[in-house]
Amino acid sequence: MSQTSVTTGGAQADGLPAVGARRRYFSPANVVMALSISLIAIILAIFAALCVQGFTTVLEQAKSKVQSAAEVAAKENHLLIGGARALLRHLADDAATLADGRGGLNRNTVASAIESLPEIVSFGLYDASGNPLDGMGSASLPSTISDLDLFKTLAAGKEWTLSRQLSDTATGASIFVVAQRVPGDSFRGIASLVISGDAMKEFWEPLKLGPASTTSILTEDGWLVARYPNVPETLDSSEAQAFTTLKNSASGTYISERSPADGVARVVGFRRLPDLGVVAVASISFDTVYGPLWTSIITVLWLIVPIALALLGGSLITARILNRSERMQANLAAAVDHNQVLFREIHHRVKNNLQSVASLLQMQPIPQAVKADMGRRLTAMSAVHEHIYRSNDFARVQIKGYLQTLIQNIRAGADPKVQVVEEIADVSVDKDAATPLGLILNEAVSNAFKHAFPDGREGTIAITLADEGNGRGLLTIADDGVGFDPDKPAKGIGQRLIRALTEQLGGQLDMTSTGGGSTFMLSFPLAK
Repeated sequence: MSQTSVTTGGAQADGLPAVGARRRYFSPANVVMALSISLIAIILAIFAALCVQGFTTVLEQAKSKVQSAAEVAAKENHLLIGGARALLRHLADDAATLADGRGGLNRNTVASAIESLPEIVSFGLYDASGNPLDGMGSASLPSTISDLDLFKTLAAGKEWTLSRQLSDTATGASIFVVAQRVPGDSFRGIASLVISGDAMKEFWEPLKLGPASTTSILTEDGWLVARYPNVPETLDSSEAQAFTTLKNSASGTYISERSPADGVARVVGFRRLPDLGVVAVASISFDTVYGPLWTSIITVLWLIVPIALALLGGSLITARILNRSERMQANLAAAVDHNQVLFREIHHRVKNNLQSVASLLQMQPIPQAVKADMGRRLTAMSAVHEHIYRSNDFARVQIKGYLQTLIQNIRAGADPKVQVVEEIADVSVDKDAATPLGLILNEAVSNAFKHAFPDGREGTIAITLADEGNGRGLLTIADDGVGFDPDKPAKGIGQRLIRALTEQLGGQLDMTSTGGGSTFMLSFPLAK
């Protein structure tokens, strides 16, 4: 008992539980779940990578688009402000003659001149004190402009200037002013053109940048001149990247996480106009940039998520089925193992019982020859049970080892002058056929030893077993002894037993004899 315990413990120590754990870990259900989860993870990873790539692509496309829009806006603003400056220089020259009292400028002349630039709201002419000259002040500006920055800038000696965004005093609309110093040796006043802030809308519409997009023009120090959509008052954008990290760049793009005008996140492009001292800006909102992509992502998610859930659900169901099947197989395997143990125990007990019967038989007061014959028959039956319980197949018997054991047992108690030559194929028979076949062999070989070689004659018994084909085997026992008379009735029960066992086996028997020996041939069915 102690040795068995030690052996079992050693098997556990050698890693059998670890093998069982690995088998459970790599069970079909776990493999199915692992493959399904891996597939879902791969699909989601690919989808995430495509999303990242999509975000990068649309952002680059948006930057390219907004930069192009800024270039267009710059050209439009250059035409507008440059045209206004050219017109203003002409009007300022005429205003100089008016300031000298020589005439040369009147309202009709001004109205005719500014028709060429429809964005211009009004013209204003002011003396050195900031008051309207000859009643030609602009209705969009205060009655006196001496307090305006643009007036102070020109009075300080600058030839021309562009104002920040202002409000029309008559309508409250957004405007900006291009102002020119009246020519002369001393400061004699200014001429101004008031331009509507709605001019930016004319530039914005052809760009087709989408909702919440903007176009605007800023001074070099970041103050808003004009913008569409309009804002109530000018804004300071000097903290924007165009005036900080990109201040030395003629053009570029950047991300504005929060617009100072409305708090909207945008992609911004800009272009500097150094000759005018302004920066043209165009922007696209994040909603416009990423909106279609988010729509596509959500649409694909509506397709992927149900598929992934269906795959996961199917995997769970499959895993449950496989687990149930695995448990059933384990139960069946345990039942088979248990049955095999029972079968071995039964055959072992039958073998022991037959040996006990053989021992009891030897104690009975009957002739020794009968005891020997009965003992050999019991040994033959006992040997087949021993052969069966030592194998793992209880439905069929590999007959070669069993027959060789019987032949050795018979040979051990026979005349040593008689040689036995055997050639036995390793064929299998049904378990119910093993005992009759063994008894037949026992009777035929025993009879050959007993009757074929009287008076101590030498001789040979040849035993062969071959597969005939068509599911049948052929057992042949031939000797070179004295032979026998087939017509003479047998004295013992050997031949009657052989014929009865042949009929039980479903075989065909042929016994022949000549002066030079006898031949025993048995054709019988093999295991299917």
